[in-house]
Amino acid sequence: MPELRFASLSLLLASLLLAGSSALADEVMLPLDLESESGRVLLEIQAFDEPLIYTNTLATGLGTPSPLLDRGDTGDSALVVFERHGDKVLLIRDNPAYRAISDNPALVESVRESFPRSVLAAMPVQEERDGGVVVDATDFVLSDVYDVAARLEAADLGRVSLDSDRSYVRADRSGAFPDNTEIRVALTLAVDEPDRRLRRQAADPRSLAFEQQHSFVALPDDGYRPREYHPRSGAFPHVFFNFARSLEEGYEQRWIWRWRLEPSDPEAYLAGELVDPVEPIIFYLDPAIQEPYRSAFREGGNWWAEAFEAAGFSNAFEVRDLPEDADPMDIRYNMLVWVHRNERGPSVGPNYRDPRTGEIISAKTRMDSFRSLVNHDLWMGFLPAAGPDGLAVSSEEMAMARRRQHTAHEIGHSLGMAHNFIAATRDRASVMDYPVPLVRLDDDGHVDLSDAYAEGIGEFDKLAIRYAYTWFPDDESERQGLAEILAEMAEHDQPFITGGHAADDGSYPGATRWVEGNDMFSAYERTRAVRQVLLEHFDDRALGDDEPYVVLQRRFAHVYMHHRTALIGVIKHVGGYAFSYALKRDGLDPTRPVPADDQYRALDEAVAALEPSELRIRDRIADLMAPAPMGWDGGWQWYVDPGAIESPGDTLFDPVDVAHRWSFEIVTRLLEPARMTRSASQHARNDDVPAPGEVMDRLIAATWERDAGAAADGHDAALIRVAQRSVLDGLLDLAGNARAVFSVRAAAEARLHELAESLEPRRRERLSDEEAAHRRLARADIERYFEGRDDPASRPRPEPIALPWP
Repeated sequence: MPELRFASLSLLLASLLLAGSSALADEVMLPLDLESESGRVLLEIQAFDEPLIYTNTLATGLGTPSPLLDRGDTGDSALVVFERHGDKVLLIRDNPAYRAISDNPALVESVRESFPRSVLAAMPVQEERDGGVVVDATDFVLSDVYDVAARLEAADLGRVSLDSDRSYVRADRSGAFPDNTEIRVALTLAVDEPDRRLRRQAADPRSLAFEQQHSFVALPDDGYRPREYHPRSGAFPHVFFNFARSLEEGYEQRWIWRWRLEPSDPEAYLAGELVDPVEPIIFYLDPAIQEPYRSAFREGGNWWAEAFEAAGFSNAFEVRDLPEDADPMDIRYNMLVWVHRNERGPSVGPNYRDPRTGEIISAKTRMDSFRSLVNHDLWMGFLPAAGPDGLAVSSEEMAMARRRQHTAHEIGHSLGMAHNFIAATRDRASVMDYPVPLVRLDDDGHVDLSDAYAEGIGEFDKLAIRYAYTWFPDDESERQGLAEILAEMAEHDQPFITGGHAADDGSYPGATRWVEGNDMFSAYERTRAVRQVLLEHFDDRALGDDEPYVVLQRRFAHVYMHHRTALIGVIKHVGGYAFSYALKRDGLDPTRPVPADDQYRALDEAVAALEPSELRIRDRIADLMAPAPMGWDGGWQWYVDPGAIESPGDTLFDPVDVAHRWSFEIVTRLLEPARMTRSASQHARNDDVPAPGEVMDRLIAATWERDAGAAADGHDAALIRVAQRSVLDGLLDLAGNARAVFSVRAAAEARLHELAESLEPRRRERLSDEEAAHRRLARADIERYFEGRDDPASRPRPEPIALPWP
């Protein structure tokens, strides 16, 4: 008989199981036997062909955002069954993405036979036992189910293979329970020809140890009622094909992700009283989270209780301390997991769901420890422009204000809420937007951080939670109630725009990430004014006494680019289109073009940003930027600084190159192929809006029609030339871009012809050596383009200045 019958984190359960209690074994969904001598993992299967949920969690991480392999990283939620075939039991993953919800068994079976299932494992039968069988699951649980090896190879980190001899089951982290069985394994991945990046991550890059957690979970009962998805609701969709639906409905069925939340007293709930749920949603704090983060995470997470009160529930959501004997990776515990990396990266709010319905059953929300260093860099960059009494908040206070909002944001994802990237333009209506600190200037022109981050849940959040979680007694009242909530969203002007529609090349100005302000013009006006003050005062007060001067580079990057995202939002007005995620029955306008006056105003602002006065970095600032000393210069250490501005001058910080990078970004934002296509389309229908050619003409007029030789000094002349070069490269890129429509490419080529002619040497024209060489290269690059020899990679097209997420 195996030495260890059951392993469990629960001491009471473990002691009973070790005593071999058959009564208790009957209460365990999937009994687990761990043989200490052989290392085998045995599962006792009593129920065949009955579905359950299988998940896999990465219990230990790589410590880097690329590839993102974090402690607590969640895998798929798979619908699986055990099927016996002779002397083996197959673990088969069903395919609920394609099904027929029908009482016609033949239709159900026809769909099942039309799409493949997947056999995850074949487990040899070891013995018959009490009407079931015991199978050897060792090979399956000791395989790389999470596919870490493939992710490492996809990132070109080396040739990776699983070493079974150096892999084992962790009995102390495994156990069987009434509704779930947990198996923790430690896997060793052997790496041939490891990339040098792995040397920063691993004790020995040739041998990487990762732990993975297998969870077998009983299906929720049939009491859950799926809720119809609406694209304006703010919830994530659960989408699958239902081939039993009518043609009018379409085969794609859409429900939402949400937890099951039911009132303990339905009558009181329907009477309008706040009622406790039958089972609240509880998230637990990782014991590893230290202060002041612990308090910030608890406070920010508990903001959601207010939103659930708006849905009629009291005590529906709470963040608590994890019980002492609990494993954070056990699927029974919804966790705020504390993850660490050696670079800045995202926090993540995933969840585990019933693959059939979208019902959320568990969550591991990952909060990273590195993120607050960005907030500190921001704060230090603001410090030189503070008033005589300093900034309104300390660095830690500002960082924890951000982490409260950040925690609410990531938990929001785990509750089923998607990003709402237009909420900032509605007085911070949602924690599901991406915020930057709201920085103002006080009456004396000093930086004011008193309202840097919003406190609490926003109006849209309450509406979205009401849509997802309000309880209705029947289908008809649910349809009516949800329609009323959607109507309230429209009445209160609470739109929802998410995903790629907020991308930098998007058409909707208000749907711009990392902007605070009710419109992009006022946001740009404010951030530009703040930037000017920051640039005027920036000096080594932004540096701690024990920090080298190289650290100023990453803090100055935030100062110099303080207005960047607001300007991106302004640029979106050019060729801009607003829209709603409206269904026909909603009665809302699906699209509306940005007014012509706003398009021209945006064009004016973007072109003005190319002025030398806007691009210039003062000499006294550039002179502070020393190179990294040993210990801050990379090497084998973790000190790799993604916020520093790389210089082509190596040890010399080059302010002209920084200006070139920013000016080229402005130009390419304006000349995005999709933006120019929208401009061409709008102008064809309404000649009051700027055509692509007019956008190009304005750029040329603001740069190439300026005389660098007449500049006040050599620095300004250099800045004029980098702006000119940025416009030239932007036109060359656009003219040769296959994604641009023919009319846009034709307009770009026409301007290149005109520009080439203007660059022809004129008699008696006296140019500096720098100006003559600059024009000669420009003319040669245009000639190469028309000869079909243009190579964009060989032209001086700088990369944008990379900033970590704040």
